[in-house]
Amino acid sequence: MEHEKILAIAAHPDDLDFRIAGSAALWGREGRHVEYVVCTSGEKGFSNFEGPHLSYEERWDIRESEQRAAAEVVGVRAVHFLRHPDGELANTLALRRDLVRMMRQAKPDLVISDDPAKDAYDSFYGYHSDHRAVAQAAFDALYPAAGNENFFPELIEEGLEPFSPKEAFFGGRGTLDTWFDIAETFDLKMKALACHKSQIDDIEKLIPQMREWARANGEGGGIECAEGFRSLEVPR
Repeated sequence: MEHEKILAIAAHPDDLDFRIAGSAALWGREGRHVEYVVCTSGEKGFSNFEGPHLSYEERWDIRESEQRAAAEVVGVRAVHFLRHPDGELANTLALRRDLVRMMRQAKPDLVISDDPAKDAYDSFYGYHSDHRAVAQAAFDALYPAAGNENFFPELIEEGLEPFSPKEAFFGGRGTLDTWFDIAETFDLKMKALACHKSQIDDIEKLIPQMREWARANGEGGGIECAEGFRSLEVPR
């Protein structure tokens, strides 16, 4: 892969660890610069905590610290939290502006997000409204907004000139054309997921499911343990 700088976008802490952490670990080993953008801090997703007794600030601290620890495991250089309200994301001008800001700041060759073309609705988790909103917003931020000076001129006043990434990878099930063999980094992916202690009670119980996901993801590429994406060149 020729991309040296990669920006991966998701709705919640842990989303990227489920979806791309094995590939991120590979890219980190190759010396590529990977950063994460997390649009919410997951403050409503406390399955194993006495969540109602924690303030939003305490919840943010817990989930953000878990995500930073997970990112460090796989060699991600930075994690950016936009702190939009959890469970309330929509493809709004404000969210697109924040994503364009991140793209212009980071200047990635490659942007990764959920795939807005997914429409099976065969999983409540996979089609969470926040995931759908981020997929659409990231797609719309990539083109035409990120590289067009007529979009968000206030960002130019911040010193952020238009910038277009070269390519986008859209993750998830469906039409995939690009695969990464994560057999060597699967254990690191599990170690990253284990950092999300507020969400995952027992990582050992999750491993068989994640192995099956990796097998299913790699089928189209003939790879036994993979993460797969749909690639699309970004117009310039």
